[in-house]
Amino acid sequence: MDRVVNRIKLMKLYSQPEVFEPILFEDGVNIILGEKSDANTTSGRKTNGVGKSMSIEFINFCLFKKYSDSRIRLIPDDALSDNVYINLDLKIGQEYITILRSKKEQDRPLLKKNGETIVFENVDEAQRYLKDLMYNDFNNQVLPSFREIIAPLIRDEKSEFKTILECFDVSKKIPVSVVPHLYFLNISLDIYKKTQETVKKVEQYKSLSTNTKKEVTDGNQKKINDVRAELNALNDEVLKMNDAIESFKSNEAFNSIQKDLIELEDLLDKLRIRQKTIKYELRKIKNLPKPEEIDRSEIELIYNQFKEGLGDLIVKSLEETLGFKTKIETFQRSLINQRATDLKNELYDITEHIRGLDEQYSEKIKIIDQKGVLKNLKSSLKIYNQKNQEYSKKIGLFKEYEHAEKEKKNLFLKKTQEVLELDNEIDEKKKILNSFLNTVLSIHEQIMGNKECSFTIETINNKTSKQTIKIEMRIYDDGSHSVDRTKVFIYDMALLFNQYTRLRHPGLLIHDNIFDVDQDTLVQSLNFLAKQEEKYQDFQYVLTLNRDKIEHEEKMNQIKLDIEKHKVATFTKDNKFLKISYQEK
Repeated sequence: MDRVVNRIKLMKLYSQPEVFEPILFEDGVNIILGEKSDANTTSGRKTNGVGKSMSIEFINFCLFKKYSDSRIRLIPDDALSDNVYINLDLKIGQEYITILRSKKEQDRPLLKKNGETIVFENVDEAQRYLKDLMYNDFNNQVLPSFREIIAPLIRDEKSEFKTILECFDVSKKIPVSVVPHLYFLNISLDIYKKTQETVKKVEQYKSLSTNTKKEVTDGNQKKINDVRAELNALNDEVLKMNDAIESFKSNEAFNSIQKDLIELEDLLDKLRIRQKTIKYELRKIKNLPKPEEIDRSEIELIYNQFKEGLGDLIVKSLEETLGFKTKIETFQRSLINQRATDLKNELYDITEHIRGLDEQYSEKIKIIDQKGVLKNLKSSLKIYNQKNQEYSKKIGLFKEYEHAEKEKKNLFLKKTQEVLELDNEIDEKKKILNSFLNTVLSIHEQIMGNKECSFTIETINNKTSKQTIKIEMRIYDDGSHSVDRTKVFIYDMALLFNQYTRLRHPGLLIHDNIFDVDQDTLVQSLNFLAKQEEKYQDFQYVLTLNRDKIEHEEKMNQIKLDIEKHKVATFTKDNKFLKISYQEK
């Protein structure tokens, strides 16, 4: 069978100008050796070891890993200048290309092909270009993007190799994607994508339902049935008012009387305001303090004192002075009393006027409002509009909630049908899946000495899960740090070498520090790789390894893989990848 995905073969990693020694890659196993990294770290900042992981990071950077996620952005300028281009020569299918990328122009990578240089405006554009080179035949089917395919083939070291699906730094909490794994296993992405789009819509309507329900129930203080009852009551009230107003407007006398009614209402409003004003002023007069009366004996005493001092100049008698005082007091009282009398008279007139106008208004209303619902045209219209707006808002939200609930149910039924379709797709690929399982069992037996492992892929259909498919692999005694790494190694190798999955696999796999395992598992894994090289030449496996982990086993001739022959780079404390020691920013 022919490959569906063109093979990606690394040729050479280097830089311009040269800041590290070029690394040449070969078919088969490529080992990047190093001494054990320092255990000491500077608080809050990572101190680099000899550079094994960074060399892998350079490859990943050239294959368009996001700069924001790359450790390259943390390298200080004295170790890697912004103007240094990291170059990767590689072959995709029959096409030889060179990818060039720098810290300064990290979003505008370059690509050289057949002597021509292509400048990409952004990384996404560059990824689409490599995707076109990677796939042989699109056939209008849904395919993983370039980085979706590459991600599980160059797992981030900080993924800690915990599960077969997680391939990113666990601290970044990037959602796990099953897309590349389904593609390798020949499960239709068209069907899977369709189910996930339905799930996305379900989540949207679920959120809409939750939010509208919270609003119509006053923060979930009421039950939905109580809201229904309130809406029915409010609707009945609005309908009655509407009927009265419509009846009022449809009356033959309406047009001729409407103007008179409005004028009467305006005049009554003004008179009632004046009525309130007069009543307020009368209360103020009533509460005024009484004029202060001066005692007669006090006036006599003051009068006699002035007369002794002024003699004949004072000719007016005491009686005349007292008479003048009386006149002032009388005048003061008369002013206040007159004002009170005037206000009372005006209040009486206004009250009588209001009574007369009310009678006129009632007589006119009776002509056109036989049911007696409308007591006041203006206030009734105002109340009606307020209640109508209140009802419209609440019924709108309630209908939105009901619509969201209905759509949720319909979409869940749709999702159920699509999951069933996905289930049928998995059943149709049983031959491939059984073949893959047998490959997993075979590798597990070679490394672990038994076939006590499993691989399953099944659909999920419940109202809480956003995923519709579950891919799981279990091996003997998994769950520990060492065994989980072995599980990932076995899974990745099965994808690389199974007769079906290898047709959809680029044939490239890179593991950085995956062999933090027990010595026997390490030896058996390396021996497995030696056997695979005897069977296949069209793959490339790049791994980093510390020399001290294999020295004893090499001396004992337990490792069948020739480490020296497969070594493509060696980094030590005195010969680091970037030639100098530095601290990541």
